[in-house]
Amino acid sequence: MYKILTSRGLGVAQKQNELMELALTHNFKAVEVDMVDLVGRHDALGKQFACQFLQSAKIDLGTFRLPLDFGSLNETYDEQMTKLDTILDLAQTLNSKCCYVVVDTNNENYSFQECFELYQRRLQDIAEKFEPTGIKIGLLLRASNAKEADGNFKFIQTAEELLTLVKAVACDNVGVCLDAWEWVVGGGTVDHIVATGISKTVVELRLADLTPGAELDGIKTSQRTQLPGDTEGSFSIELMKAVLADSADFPISVSTDSATYSRGSTDRNVAALSKQLDLLLEGKEPYKVKLEEEAAKAAEADEKENAEQGDKKTPVKSK
Repeated sequence: MYKILTSRGLGVAQKQNELMELALTHNFKAVEVDMVDLVGRHDALGKQFACQFLQSAKIDLGTFRLPLDFGSLNETYDEQMTKLDTILDLAQTLNSKCCYVVVDTNNENYSFQECFELYQRRLQDIAEKFEPTGIKIGLLLRASNAKEADGNFKFIQTAEELLTLVKAVACDNVGVCLDAWEWVVGGGTVDHIVATGISKTVVELRLADLTPGAELDGIKTSQRTQLPGDTEGSFSIELMKAVLADSADFPISVSTDSATYSRGSTDRNVAALSKQLDLLLEGKEPYKVKLEEEAAKAAEADEKENAEQGDKKTPVKSK
């Protein structure tokens, strides 16, 4: 597995070159890039200009959101598809291994079954186009957006529904972009993924935990711990144990809320993200490591205080 740095949760929007600099400084192999922006650069000033920052920094395009609305009307979808060749060319040039599709939780035009069949057909068509490139497509659950139908039709709102769609598409290069926080909100478990085969199903992994005491009813995206694995009973730790046992190989990142790191130094925040991912990739439980470090510091402080007290009690010999 390899670490991807994204701008999600860093509190402020990062320019492409700033994100790459942070990634290189803190040992991330790749970054997430806004493909719509990249295509815009390509169309305005050419492919060389669009790719120059990533190529000069010698860092990969780790993942990107595929800018296609699979549940849209034909006219809208066909217009979006005109950019697909450019997207694939840029992604291959920048050594991308995966991308993701945000799956609707509601749809204003189609019933569940109609929308499901539309996604299935379109994803199969896209998977065929992507197949020669080696780039995989991950479907991203947005369970926190789920709501009762109000003039719209409900669509994919749970982990099980998303897995059903992946199974129906039945393409080797289409799987799940697994956001651990959204997965739990959508009723997903580690067993759901293990049962389908982690290496076979997961395209990209994003780690995040629910804040202690958070209620799933009326959940807010801000109800995430600052770092995954920082609390006892962490879903991210449980998930990583299964991932490591499977010897899976895919990009991994931290999925935080936009307010998580709104304060403090961005450089320090990225350093914390990198360290936490390293601990999880080593199979360690970060909250235990933190407790051990705090205990060691306390013991060192006590030892220093005792030594200073001993120096004060030692009598000074007269000459």
